[in-house]
Amino acid sequence: MKIDSKINPHFLLCYDNSASSAKALFYLKSVFENTYVDVTLLKIIEHPEIHVLQESKLIKKLIHEEEIEKRAKEDYLRTEAELKEVAESLKAKIKGNCYIKVIFKYSNVVQDILRIACDNLYDAIIVGKRGLSKISTYILGGVTHKLINISCVPVWLIRGEKWNKKFLVALDLGETGLKVADYVSFILSFHKDATITFFHNFYPFSDIKEFEGSIEELLKITKNPEYKEYFLKLKNVLEENKIFCERIQLVLKRGIFGPAGEIIRFAKKNDYSTVIIGRRGRSGLKELLLGSVSQKIISYFEDRAIWVIS
Repeated sequence: MKIDSKINPHFLLCYDNSASSAKALFYLKSVFENTYVDVTLLKIIEHPEIHVLQESKLIKKLIHEEEIEKRAKEDYLRTEAELKEVAESLKAKIKGNCYIKVIFKYSNVVQDILRIACDNLYDAIIVGKRGLSKISTYILGGVTHKLINISCVPVWLIRGEKWNKKFLVALDLGETGLKVADYVSFILSFHKDATITFFHNFYPFSDIKEFEGSIEELLKITKNPEYKEYFLKLKNVLEENKIFCERIQLVLKRGIFGPAGEIIRFAKKNDYSTVIIGRRGRSGLKELLLGSVSQKIISYFEDRAIWVIS
């Protein structure tokens, strides 16, 4: 019986038969197995007309519009059949629904993805390490980089091959941190096997040198009014999403390596295969990622999933 009668989280997985998109698919199968989530598989293909326009004028004259449309329909149906098989393999693992979507690319891949993601109110755009298809074989710095920087929808960058159900959330003490917590608690409220840790790097002169425990325990011992106010808000966010505070472990510490370094060290030491970060800093101004905490984490990990929350 389905619990809570809530709307399932719905993810948009950009799939192209490549090894990187296969890893993203395997991530969903492994991490969200037996979980109520919905997934739409998206594949962007070139319209045959693109190739025709690149051919000589003589060849263009010999190919009629009807032939182009025939080829387009064949490509579409073939791709649709391929995605249906992939969707069936995923549906065998998750408890939600699996859908497929095939579109032709005429111009900008990023804009096509964002238009679909925003119009359909998906909860995440999921991409592998290297772009989305043969028409966009970009490493970070191309399609994926643009998605991370401008998407209004959270982007999950999937790397690695070995997954567990441990989630490390980089917690910023500001509106961005509450937004990240709201998002994570919504997604993982459906995931009863998830181990969730919120990690915060203390300011230099905080009243606590380090802490590991629950939100309730922290509220009892901290004398810092900013911390009290923030963690009370955090507690309310979790409760609104029907996720018990007891499921959340807080780890707060001061370290010599800076926020990015401490997050990386903690994730490696404790084997978190998913690291969750916000795209914007404490000031609320948009970061350009280059040199930021987010960029350092994204650039460092080659064997984990990184959720970037806008």
